[in-house]
Amino acid sequence: MKTYFKYLLSIILIVFVFQAQVLRGNDNPHALLDSATSAYTKGFYSDAVVYYEKVLSMGLESAEIYYNLGNAYFKLNELAPAIYNYEKALMLSPSDEDILFNLKIANSRITDKIDVVPELFFQRWWKSFYRLFPGDTWALFSLIFFGLFLSALGIFLLSRRVTYRKIGLWAAVLFLVLASFSFAFAWKGQSRQTEKRNGIIFEPAVVVKSSPDEASVDLFVLHEGTKVEIQDKLDKWVKIKIANGNVGWLPATTLKEY
Repeated sequence: MKTYFKYLLSIILIVFVFQAQVLRGNDNPHALLDSATSAYTKGFYSDAVVYYEKVLSMGLESAEIYYNLGNAYFKLNELAPAIYNYEKALMLSPSDEDILFNLKIANSRITDKIDVVPELFFQRWWKSFYRLFPGDTWALFSLIFFGLFLSALGIFLLSRRVTYRKIGLWAAVLFLVLASFSFAFAWKGQSRQTEKRNGIIFEPAVVVKSSPDEASVDLFVLHEGTKVEIQDKLDKWVKIKIANGNVGWLPATTLKEY
C-alpha cells in the first residue's frame, strides 16, 4: 500500500512540475515569439497577434516584433492596427525596406487618399539622412567620430613633421564635421520619437470638428488607417493635422497615439 501511495504521489508531483514548466514557458518571451512565428506560418493569424501582443505587454519591443505583428493584422484585413504597428516598427528601424514596402501597401488599401504637402529639397535631404539609422546608432557614430577627432587633433598638436601636422589638421576638421552631423541626426531621431506625436485613426469613420465641441462645425471626415499628426490636446479631444495641412479636432478615443 505504501508503494502505491508513493507511486501516486510521484505522478502528482510530475504533473505539477510539468504544469509549472508549461506556465513558465507561456511567460517566456522567446517561447511566445516561437509560438507566434509558428502560428503565423500555419495561417493562424489571430493566434499570432495574441502572442506578439503578449510579448509587447511584457516590455520587450523591437522593429521585427512590430513588423511581424503588423503583418499578422494585415492578413486579418485589420488595416488600422497593421499600419500602427508598421509605423512603430519604422520608428525603430527608419530605413528598413521591408517595413517601408509593407506600410506603402497597407496605406494603398485605406479609404482616404490625401495629397501630401510637397517638401523643399533640403527638407527631403535632411530627412533621408537622419532616417538612415535610429537615433541610438547616430549617437554611437557621433562618439566614434569625436574620438577620431581627438586622435587627429593630437597628431596635429604633437607631431613635429609638417606633413603629419597637415594630415592631422584636415582629419580633425573632417571628423569634427562628421561628429557634429551625427550628433544632429541623433538629436533629431530622438526628438522624433519623444516630441512629435502621431496617431492612426481606428474608427471606420470619424468627423473632424472645427473646435473641441460636438456642436462645432464639421470640417471633413477621416477613415480607418489614416495617419495624423497630433498638435494639441484638450480634455477628451485632440487637435490633429493631416498630410495636406488641414487641421481640426476629433475625440481622442478615435485614434491610437504613438
